[in-house]
Amino acid sequence: MNLDKVKKMNIIYIVLFVVLNLFNTYFATAQLLNRYITPVTRTFFGEVTAIIGNLSVLLFLLIITFKIFKKDRSRFRALLYITLFLNVFIFLLNIYSMFYMTTFTIHSLDIFKNPSEGVGQGIVGESLLQLIIYYRILIFIPFITLLVLFIIYKKESLGVPITTKISFKKYLTGFLSSFMLFVLASLSYMVQITEAEFHLNAISSKRGIQNFGLYPYYLTELVGINFNYISKDKLGIHSTQELEAEFDFYNKNVSSYENFIDGKTYSNNLLIKDSILTEDSLEGYSKNDSLNGIFKDKNLMLIHLESLNYFLFEAPELREKFTFLNELFEESVVFENYYTSVGMGVSSDAEFSTLTGLYPNGYSTFYRDYEKGNYTLDTLPKLFNNKNYKTKSYHGDFERFYNRDNAYVDLIGFTEEYYSIEKFAKDAGYDDAVKYMRTRNKGVEYNGLTLTSPWPSEFEMNDVIYEDQLKMGDEKYMYYPLYLTMHTPYLFNPYEAPTYNIKDYNLLKPITKRYVEHIPYIDDLIKSHFIDPVTNESRIDSNTVYVFYSDHGSGLKNRDLNILYGKELSSLEERMKLLQTIAFIYAPSNEIKEGSSINKGLIKGRQKLTRGHVDLYRTIGELFGLFNDQNFFFGTNVLSKEPGFVIDNRIQDLVIDNINDLGNPFYISLRNKKNYFPDVTINNQTYVLNKIQKFKKLSDLLLIDDTVYIEYKETLMNWD
Repeated sequence: MNLDKVKKMNIIYIVLFVVLNLFNTYFATAQLLNRYITPVTRTFFGEVTAIIGNLSVLLFLLIITFKIFKKDRSRFRALLYITLFLNVFIFLLNIYSMFYMTTFTIHSLDIFKNPSEGVGQGIVGESLLQLIIYYRILIFIPFITLLVLFIIYKKESLGVPITTKISFKKYLTGFLSSFMLFVLASLSYMVQITEAEFHLNAISSKRGIQNFGLYPYYLTELVGINFNYISKDKLGIHSTQELEAEFDFYNKNVSSYENFIDGKTYSNNLLIKDSILTEDSLEGYSKNDSLNGIFKDKNLMLIHLESLNYFLFEAPELREKFTFLNELFEESVVFENYYTSVGMGVSSDAEFSTLTGLYPNGYSTFYRDYEKGNYTLDTLPKLFNNKNYKTKSYHGDFERFYNRDNAYVDLIGFTEEYYSIEKFAKDAGYDDAVKYMRTRNKGVEYNGLTLTSPWPSEFEMNDVIYEDQLKMGDEKYMYYPLYLTMHTPYLFNPYEAPTYNIKDYNLLKPITKRYVEHIPYIDDLIKSHFIDPVTNESRIDSNTVYVFYSDHGSGLKNRDLNILYGKELSSLEERMKLLQTIAFIYAPSNEIKEGSSINKGLIKGRQKLTRGHVDLYRTIGELFGLFNDQNFFFGTNVLSKEPGFVIDNRIQDLVIDNINDLGNPFYISLRNKKNYFPDVTINNQTYVLNKIQKFKKLSDLLLIDDTVYIEYKETLMNWD
């Protein structure tokens, strides 16, 4: 046994434990090593702080290990296991960012409260593929390296236990050094937060692991410390008058307001001449008539589509497969620049924004957060309830998914019982929804199709909805069906794969192929809202307005869009395309379109300006005459010519209309303004971005402090 050689190996082992695990944090913070993340602005101050912070924790782990274990072999084995744990943790952070495009935070644990049946299928396999197809195995280099050294060490030491004695003074010095480094990193990070131009809870985790250090950030979160930065006090709001002034600037439910993007004046009373509707829309109306209330007393079918990106309509080979939807678009108002604004609540965030007109906070699920306070919000169902409508939601998943069973009653205010998978199971003769799901996995026949999804198909859901419509008679209703089948990783397509004449199509990743191969199925599902798939009889009700929107995009962050578009997209352009989703309004008339199975549309047009979920809330409220002076909203009417913007609340990217090039929005990262697309600037860019950042903070305040919404509404009630 060569003691000198063994001692040198000891030093090498310890140094590699620190250095490799220190470098490994960049797999969670550097876009070069993890394409799924979007860093905040990198600074020398932040980089040094992160190194110090990570070093302090690794040093602490090293000292604790040497104190607990007395023999070197036991110490090195423990360090090996610690390294494995740290490597697995960073790998899981990568997988998390792959699906959610942001950095994990303790607040995000709510997402795992959802039932895993159905949604979890294929997720594990897709995650493990990342080890190979995207070289995530590199994250485990520290563990592999230390494992090899540990095996060599065991061989060199010939089984003779070696103990490196460490004095109490050295332990104390090590502990104090670790503590001082941690304090130094903490103070440095607090200074960075205080001086940050734009600090939100939604980017705290990203800023934390990047500018404080991955290990210290999650250690502080684990013990209950957070670095949230939104409150009345921190926003300089110390009185009701100040709160009123702040929100009045953004409230658009007034007869006249100035849009800070173009500086022009707009109103909550949209005239036909100021809309994007085509000349043949709204026959019998004059151009000076108001659009407000034109659908008063009509029914609303508000349909939430799952994961439909607009690029499916921009690639000609894909678009032509939407045979029914292309026909429907000719009689509809179609939004060509509609973007998602979801955060960590994902689908439930899209619901929340559409039904309340408020942005989600981006880092948690408000359908669960609201239970921590006494929140009272205006919602579309409540506004329709006030007009004597019956309001009801339909969805093929568990009632408790996203806490909908509670939120739909306590927060959103649907009047009718939520029609969930439990109801589908009961109607099918099952007393257990899980048994029902597992039975469906073996295959269920529907109109010649073998459905293997664990959830009820939207075909089946639309049958239930149509039966409910017939039962309503002359009663008014707002129905809210939500799609689910088109859910990542897109496993449950009952149709044969269509043929696409796209160059290099075979080079697409399997998940991308599965996604685009769903197009004929999705087209038929949407068609089944209007045409019975069994009898081919019309289900169109000319007294019902159909509003479709997609909750979010496909999440295909694998550069496959280059193949679908037939050109190279920059990473920012790809990010923008993945936020762009599908939305349209179809308001059928009594007249059947010649040579077609659908009715002519009452309103038609193409909206090229930027729109999103919060804009739908305002639009539906105005078209159906739901609002009064005591309501407030921040969105832009989707039919107007007013420029707008949409914030991606998950990673704080912004899509905003460029008034110099309307129809081609400007895209910029609010967390790192050096990243924008295209390579232009917008008018008064600094002023406009500051106003949007302030709005986002006020928007978060509404959801963090349960007194703010009511306090502001009370100021509106006191208006003369």
